[in-house]
Amino acid sequence: MAIPLTTDIAQMFDGYGRQARLFPGLLTIFPPLLAVFAWFPWLLLSSIGATLLTVATSCGLLYALGSYARTKGRRIEPSLRKAWGGWPTTIILRHRDSHLDQHTRQRYLSFLGSAVPDLPAFPTAEQEAVDPSGADAVYDSAIVWLKEMARGKDFSMVHRENAQYGFRRNLRGLKPVGIIICGLTLAASACAIVYSNPGFFNLLQKHDWRMAIGALVPLGPAVLSAMAVNAAAIIIWVFVVTRQWVWEAGVQYATALLSACDTIRLRRMLPNASTTAA
Repeated sequence: MAIPLTTDIAQMFDGYGRQARLFPGLLTIFPPLLAVFAWFPWLLLSSIGATLLTVATSCGLLYALGSYARTKGRRIEPSLRKAWGGWPTTIILRHRDSHLDQHTRQRYLSFLGSAVPDLPAFPTAEQEAVDPSGADAVYDSAIVWLKEMARGKDFSMVHRENAQYGFRRNLRGLKPVGIIICGLTLAASACAIVYSNPGFFNLLQKHDWRMAIGALVPLGPAVLSAMAVNAAAIIIWVFVVTRQWVWEAGVQYATALLSACDTIRLRRMLPNASTTAA
């Protein structure tokens, strides 16, 4: 049975939606889904699996999965922002931050100060030290304006980095769910092994590793690989999908977004330049 999955996904998600919302959800369910197919390979060999996938796509379950991933990501943002001390875009505009050199920061602040309507003057380093929350409010307002301006094909780098940040944020939001379902999948697989090999637990207690491994061999490479994938997924969830991992993507997005100041300035200068040349 042919499944028009690519077309359906393209209709439900744009580029950002696929990378930032759908992919985290699919990565979360992939290890346990792989285990299900390893234990029940007939699902792949029959039309049932294709039918279920078609029904899932048609009923919007993939869209629901992407929406759930976005919800989990948005829910953890307040705690991330609190741990970081603000949005990455705000942080790197601060005079006391070191992600940008002082000349680049001043160029961005000068442009935003002249381009954003009704924006209070940006604070100096001394004013920022005296009233950091007030300074952040000015930076935040400028960033809101810049996000709206940095849309369209001229800002592809901004869109890519935004999608990367959304991907990592949403995956971090799904972390507890991912660990739980991978753990449950491993536990279910272990129970199935013990059930089909009543003496397996005794072999482990006696540290008879050779016999224990020999009892696992008949399970086949698919089941063993699926268990290994779920175990590896738990390790990745714990040690890779961290707050620092999301922060790094946030800084990359913030840097790309602020660099849009130069692109916007150039676009505003080009009409004047053409007029002068004429």
